[in-house]
Amino acid sequence: MQAGAAYTIGELEFSKFISPAAQVSATYNFHNAMGVRFGLSGWEGKGTVVVTDQGYKFNFLQLNADYVLDLANLFGGFKHNRVVSPYVFAGIGGAYGFNNDEAGEFAKDYSGVLTPYWDGSKLFLVGRVGVGANFWVAKNLALGLELNGNCFSEKLNSKATDGVKTDWQYKLLAGISYRFGGNTRPSAAYAAKGAAEKEAMELA
Repeated sequence: MQAGAAYTIGELEFSKFISPAAQVSATYNFHNAMGVRFGLSGWEGKGTVVVTDQGYKFNFLQLNADYVLDLANLFGGFKHNRVVSPYVFAGIGGAYGFNNDEAGEFAKDYSGVLTPYWDGSKLFLVGRVGVGANFWVAKNLALGLELNGNCFSEKLNSKATDGVKTDWQYKLLAGISYRFGGNTRPSAAYAAKGAAEKEAMELA
């Protein structure tokens, strides 16, 4: 479970585009350094009508599928008692946008600014990348920090701009993770030591 703040890229100062964000995820590790994470995220995005310097909000929910690489296990080998596990990920998702009424009101008077406009609800494809780290405070419990970037189509914030036709939202999340099952597979060095000791005892 993660919660934090999101920044939807816009034309005005940074503080006007900060909104709450949350994410609930489940990860399946098919290798000690690799896993697939499925999550539900989202909450709120923001935009502004530059002509009037007025902001508006909208909501969305997002389903994600991420490919996660544990950098410590990938480059340092498996360790059952590792305290810090940095990771990177890339993924795709789908977002369901809703509650865009505020932008709809502005669009009536500023059709040249808020176009293309969506009302009611809308589905968006999402591309995702991010970095993070888990800090293991117990065998199966970790505190974590994550920074991720989410790329949407141009229509997310109800405005069309020149140049790049995408909208971006960045999220900084803090969370807690619980690991089901053990993490006690011996490291290669420990397994080799155990095998050597067992062989020495058999020879004796």
